Parts: sequence; structure tokens; C-alpha cells
Amino acid sequence: MASARALVGDEGIRQRSFVHAHGSSTPANRVTESELFDRVAAAFGIEQWPIAAVKAYVGHSLGPASGDQLVAALGSFHYGMIPGIKTIPAVANDVHRDHLLISQTDIDRRRQGLDVAFINTKGFGGNNATGVVLSPRLVETMLRNRHGVAAFNAFKHRQLETVNRAKEYDQAAQRGQFRIEYHFGENMIDDQALQISPEQVQVPGYHQPITLESRSPFADMLDSAQPA
Repeated sequence: MASARALVGDEGIRQRSFVHAHGSSTPANRVTESELFDRVAAAFGIEQWPIAAVKAYVGHSLGPASGDQLVAALGSFHYGMIPGIKTIPAVANDVHRDHLLISQTDIDRRRQGLDVAFINTKGFGGNNATGVVLSPRLVETMLRNRHGVAAFNAFKHRQLETVNRAKEYDQAAQRGQFRIEYHFGENMIDDQALQISPEQVQVPGYHQPITLESRSPFADMLDSAQPA
């Protein structure tokens, strides 16, 4: 939360952020996760922090779970809608929500927009870690300011090919025409071709070697620890 505030300010996190919760409905997890969110929201002055949980729609996908949340968050940025948690009859009484907005209907944020999503399924269960995702609009503004209008416009022009290919794939998928790509074993590096020494590792196809640091950053701490 502090990292996001440094980027978008207090108003950004209070008015234009939302959370994709891990969203387990177990009695222990729903209490601990909601309590953490509620306490953080209170600490940063958020009155009604929108909470989404894509797991309500796709189930517990384990490995891809944070990817599920990222895709859903990008959808919210694009359409301005935060999906409600529609697969529950009610929010459990033991869920902390003094400062949270846990809605069973979609939350319309098209007017004020969305700048930040916090995705909370980067570990297995509960609140192992939380990722900060900035909206495409905000990222494009940052890129334009850093690199200039000319460089940004050139990037957008190059990006058109990728955007058009994505649209073509999406339209084909909606017609049931899937082009499954399987690249196992392609472009692999032969481990026998690695050149390994105490100072560096040379990887085929790469000009610069991987240098192996030989100086200990803890030398000052270890001098007196050498055996007599």
C-alpha cells in the first residue's frame, strides 16, 4: 500500500484502487484476510475499499491464480467495472468490513476511473504476498513523461501489430477456432555448451557472460571469524 501511495498519492489509493482477494471462504482464511485488509484500509484512510474475488467465478486454480486475478484486474481497468462476488448468498458475519466494500453486485467505477489493483494470490493461501498493478492509462502516462512524446508514439505504432494479433486470436477463439501453440523443446540451450569457470558463466548466444562475484560483501563481518 505504501509503495502504491508513493506512485499515485493518497487520493489515488483511497478513491481509485481495489483488491483482488485470495477469496477462500474457509472460516479461518476469510477472517484473517478480511481483518488484514480492513486494518490496512483504516490505516491509510480508506472508507470503502472495493474487494473482488475472481475465485468466485473460476475456482481455486492454484498455480495460475495470480494470473487469473491479473487478467480480471486488466478487465476492470478497461471497462471500469469491479466484478461483484455473486456466488455467495451473503457475507459471513465474521468477515471484517468496517472499511471494506464487499459487494454481491458489480461496482461501477467508470466515472472516477481506476488506477491501482492489489492482487492477493501470489502465494498459497491467505496473505502470503500482495502485488501492485498499475492501470494501463497510468503506465502510459509514466512512459510518455519519462521518454517523451515522440518515443511514446513510436512505441504505440509498433504495438499496433501486437494489438491486432490479439484481437484476431480473440475473435477466432470466440468462434471455437483455437490455435494451440506448443513449443516444448524449441530454442533450448545445450547445457554442455555452457562455459563455466570460477569467475564467470558464458551462455551460448549471449555476448556478455554472467560474472560471479568473488568479493564477499560481508568481509568486514567475517575477518575475526577465521579459524586461528
